[in-house]
Amino acid sequence: MTVVALASPSSETARLGKLAEYQILDTPPEKEFDEITQIAAKLIGAPISLVSLVDRDRHWFKARYGLNAIETPREYAFCAHAIKSDNVYVVDDATKNPLFSENPLVTGAPDIRFYAGAPLITPDNFRLGTLCVIDTQPHDGLSADAETILTLLARMVVNAMESRRLAMRAQHQARMMTQLAENIVALSQASTLADVGRMLADSARALAVADATCVHFSKGGDFVATRDGKKSPAPAEIPWQARGLFTAATAKDVTQNQGAAEKGSWMGFLIGLDKTKPIGHLQLWRQYTTTFTDLEKAMLTDLARVASAVAERLVRK
Repeated sequence: MTVVALASPSSETARLGKLAEYQILDTPPEKEFDEITQIAAKLIGAPISLVSLVDRDRHWFKARYGLNAIETPREYAFCAHAIKSDNVYVVDDATKNPLFSENPLVTGAPDIRFYAGAPLITPDNFRLGTLCVIDTQPHDGLSADAETILTLLARMVVNAMESRRLAMRAQHQARMMTQLAENIVALSQASTLADVGRMLADSARALAVADATCVHFSKGGDFVATRDGKKSPAPAEIPWQARGLFTAATAKDVTQNQGAAEKGSWMGFLIGLDKTKPIGHLQLWRQYTTTFTDLEKAMLTDLARVASAVAERLVRK
């Protein structure tokens, strides 16, 4: 069995971020996952089978067969060790294994003796949990056929998770496009630059879930809004050259790396139809996130283009 150690705390942060993308933690049981655990238990001959996801501080079960518990502390989780492996992780007799002999799940209910877990490996190589089988009696290893079965069933779990994620993303995109259309209609009817600034900041923050949003116009007054909607003075000067040269209403995504306080993603748009003479700018900041999605960039670009046209019309009045 090949064991691959998690590289660093930062890679664990990335793994947890990937797990969050699936929006599966604490969701109700789903038939597809339940059936896989039943198949695993029956084919391998174990009374318990779980689809287990390793969260930050806990070990949560999306599906469970033969066990009533829905989660356990991560510090007790066999699966927290199994996700470090490329292959099926096997414990023949937990009472004789120094890693687990004093584990409360071994010394008490559910009295684990045998454990075998196949890692749930995403297409981009993140290990989110396991499909595992458990017995209250020791086993003499796991046959090659049983390992193959568990591995194939684990891939089925990942495929089900992927299908679920893609369906949710499609629904999310449909909702976001509807919201974008409504925001664009409202923005096109703005009668003052202050209205443009307020609507642009609110819409951009809602569409991209940014930690902070700033809209600044060089003409007609400044408008700055943070996540909680409070206003503050606009910066006297924006270091455009440091941020990168923009075209009119075109996104520039910059990942900051200078110190913990600046880690995250920043995106900016010039507002105005003439990129050499912009009327103002829109900025968004998202801390601890490496990038904005393509959908977010496309929606914000459309929003900024409409704002540019409306702002030009108002300035020329």
